[in-house]
Amino acid sequence: MRVWIGLNVLAVLAACDVPQSPVITGPDGQTRIQINTSGLTCYQTRCLDINPAARSVRSIGNRTIRVPGNIDVSSGTVTVDEFKQLGTAAMLAGGAGSQGDR
Repeated sequence: MRVWIGLNVLAVLAACDVPQSPVITGPDGQTRIQINTSGLTCYQTRCLDINPAARSVRSIGNRTIRVPGNIDVSSGTVTVDEFKQLGTAAMLAGGAGSQGDR
């Protein structure tokens, strides 16, 4: 029982260590996450490397991919839904060795 409690405490502490990107309210009233152009953009427990200039996104350990066409990153912010879509797309890209495994 103590092991499970200890693991839960560690999980909560690990989740708290993620530096959060600034969140603002856009003109449409939606919550928007500011993109960190000099590092990782983090929201909740997920961090992505988003490059608005190159329109690319990468999840740690995975290949860099193009930002999906329906997501506009040129403003320097993304909505929470767009951030989740970027995270899903980046995770599906696979790791560095997955391209040669096809």
